[in-house]
Amino acid sequence: LPYVAVGLGVLLTMGHMLNVMQVGDEQALQLGLPVERVRAAIILAASLTTAAAVSFSGIVGFVGLIVPHVVRMLCGGDYRRILPLSVVGGAGLLLVADVLARVIMAPQELPVGVIMSLGGAPFFLWVLRRAKGQNFW
Repeated sequence: LPYVAVGLGVLLTMGHMLNVMQVGDEQALQLGLPVERVRAAIILAASLTTAAAVSFSGIVGFVGLIVPHVVRMLCGGDYRRILPLSVVGGAGLLLVADVLARVIMAPQELPVGVIMSLGGAPFFLWVLRRAKGQNFW
């Protein structure tokens, strides 16, 4: 848990730097951002946070795909909003998936990954089709 907290703290404080990096490396360098150093710090913090979370709770697919896309659609492209809302949204999504996994076949319990896959696969297909300019289904 302390590794997750440290990694999230670093990532949440770097939201404005991620916004600057969206314009591209050359422009970010011209704006005075040490791009390579920031990129290395972001990769290190994200890797540390992900490794700690996965070692604690196990692999849960599609959370990192669904939540940031939905948050970006609702709140725009500002990483100072996207990052904290993705954390809260991911926790909420997993809470809902866990409750469904416990209730659907009570007293038996489905793995949370099964519930996430049932919701995540159609969402992933929708994102892919949307990127190509097609309608859903």
